[in-house]
Order: sequence, then structure tokens, then C-alpha cells
Amino acid sequence: MLRTLRSRLQPDALALAAGGALPHRALRPVLKAALAGLSCALCLHRASPTARPGEFQPGLDMRPEAIDALLELLLSARPGAGWLTVTFDDGYQDAARYLATRAARFPRVRFLFFVCPEKLERRAGFRWDLVEEGLRAGRPREAMLPLLDAPAALEGENARPDLQGLAEHPAFALATLEEAQALTRLPNVSLGNHTNLHIPSARLPPEVAEADFRRSKADFERLFGPLRHFAFPYGTPRAHFRAEHVAMLRALGDFELWSTESRPYRAGEGGVLPRFPVDGSRSPEALAGWLAARAVDFKVRGRRKQP
Repeated sequence: MLRTLRSRLQPDALALAAGGALPHRALRPVLKAALAGLSCALCLHRASPTARPGEFQPGLDMRPEAIDALLELLLSARPGAGWLTVTFDDGYQDAARYLATRAARFPRVRFLFFVCPEKLERRAGFRWDLVEEGLRAGRPREAMLPLLDAPAALEGENARPDLQGLAEHPAFALATLEEAQALTRLPNVSLGNHTNLHIPSARLPPEVAEADFRRSKADFERLFGPLRHFAFPYGTPRAHFRAEHVAMLRALGDFELWSTESRPYRAGEGGVLPRFPVDGSRSPEALAGWLAARAVDFKVRGRRKQP
């Protein structure tokens, strides 16, 4: 996952560096002009107060204070409501606690918390956290990495003994059902479905992908109410999901679909909505510069009518 995220950021190194070098008084007008008329969604994963020794995917963690600073910078450049969505994938407890304490502080932001419903209910963690746990215990990297790509069984993935219990591990804790349900009572927070397996849809046999969509939707609605948002695991169009997976989901109901295509979008845009995958190791200023550069590129491409 992190390799995918960082490969996306490589072409934007200049924008990241420029944003990181600019003072806020210079960055705000750039952001205001670039983001005018557009909507943006940020894809984060964890709001970790401290770095873990030997983190396997450090770019997926971001300190709460740094998230605050990024949101404050974006909102100071464009104060209106309704244009900024901030999402957290995977259902980690630190992200749930961030939302519980920050939703009222940022009432102009729409927050989405994407969960794997069966994982929360059965207390089964994620494969990449299992890899990190093994590496921290001194197991060879070549023995741990194949766990990421091992075949997944629809019935058995979240019953695996090596995954069960990770949800309670202090380093990898997932939100409890009660914590997730409490978020639904906040006016600017909604929950969304992130599948039960959290395997790229394009890697699954079609019948397994469709069954995972259907079953996770049923689990989500039993636990949290009507489904209004769905985020593809990993989320890169064509690499991690394709048109047939979109069609499978459209057949299940009317809810917003989200990818991790790193661009803004226009209000009322149909299809699968894009989200900027945030590398939490970057500074808020660098990330803001990257968003501005992507927004300008999006506007230019739109004027040129490029695909």
C-alpha cells in the first residue's frame, strides 16, 4: 500500500518541496486560487500521537496535531463549508478518537470513517499489521512479506487466529463497535463500508469480489444503519478495481463510491469520486502545496479537454 502511495507522490516532488518552503501568508492565496470552485477529499488512515518503533508503513500514520494544522491551513485559505471531505480508512481506534474529539472543532468539514464491518465485529486485524508485528519480533522479512498477497477466503479471512486479537493490540487497535456507532451521532461524521476482506477487488475472483461487496454491505447495515458511502480497498482505478466492480456495487444500491485517485472533483460529479491519498510523513505545508498543484493541473486538463 505504502509503495503505491509513494509512487504517486514522486512526480509531485517539486510541488511538495515548494509548499513546504512557503510561509502560510504566501501559501494561502495560492491555495485559494487553485481550489476555487472545486471539492477535495483527503484519504488518511491513522491519527497516531507517537510513531511506533519499526513502523512498516509510516506514511499511513499522521500525528493529530499535523492533521489539525493541515485542516486549519486549508480552511483559512478557503473558509466556506461543503468543499472539504476528510476520510479515514480501515477503522483504527486512534482515527475514531480523533474524529470524536475534532468533529465539533471543524464543523465545516465532512468526515467519513470507512470500516471493514466484519473485522470490527470479529476483532480481526489487518495483514500489514501482522507483518509489522512479525518484523518487530525479529522474524525474517522474506518470511513475512508473502503474507500480504496470500489468497483470501471469504469465510475464513477474519477467523484466522493470527489476525484475531490484533484488533486489541495496543499498536494496531481497531475501534470498538461502540466507538464506531457513537461517531454516527455526530452531525458532520458518517461511516462507510470498506469491505470485509480488504483485498484489492481486481485480485479476487469476480464471484468472491461480488460476495464480499454484498456481505459487507449487509453486515454494515446491520451494525451501523443504511449504507451511504463505500471506499474501494487500496482504491487505484484499474489497478485495484475496474468497471465491472463498480457495476457490481451499483447493483446493490445507491451510495457514493470513493477511490484514491489523487485529484479534486467538481460538485455533482458522477462516477467514483477521487480522494487524495495523504502521506502522513509530509508536513502540512508540503501537502497543501501538493493539493494546490494537483488542483491547477486538474483545471488545466479540463480546459484542454484531456482525458
